[in-house]
Amino acid sequence: MFLLGITFVLFASFINIAEVSQSQVNFYTGSYDDFLREAKKLKKPIVLDFWAIWCDPCKKLENETFTNSNLVSYMNANYMIYKVDIDSFDGMAIADRFAVDVYPTLVFLDPKTKYVCRYRGFFPAYYLRNELEKTKNQKGKHFIIPKSLLIPSL
Repeated sequence: MFLLGITFVLFASFINIAEVSQSQVNFYTGSYDDFLREAKKLKKPIVLDFWAIWCDPCKKLENETFTNSNLVSYMNANYMIYKVDIDSFDGMAIADRFAVDVYPTLVFLDPKTKYVCRYRGFFPAYYLRNELEKTKNQKGKHFIIPKSLLIPSL
């Protein structure tokens, strides 16, 4: 009877974990460098989500868009996704690398980690899904910071 009870609890826990993983986007939790290596190895396009804890549109994107089951299943199956906290030193460096100055910003890279495009601000799940489908197979280019974003030397 004891073993049957443990089996039931383990089975219920497994089902609950599977439901949670499909109810939200699976953001990569390791370092940025490890993330890039893993994305190259898996040959998946990349989404970088630039956010900040103080950013209300970032929270809305997290709570409304990144919890939509249709979008979640599509993103988890087709993309590697990394959350870039712009208030951390690593996050600031990555934001500088891609000249991100509006939050939230989603930067799309191809599987070879070359820049494809970006989207700034909040987007509903259906719109973001359509844009992801458009950009999924695009080949990227090396990112060059636009002259308008360069700080002139004094």
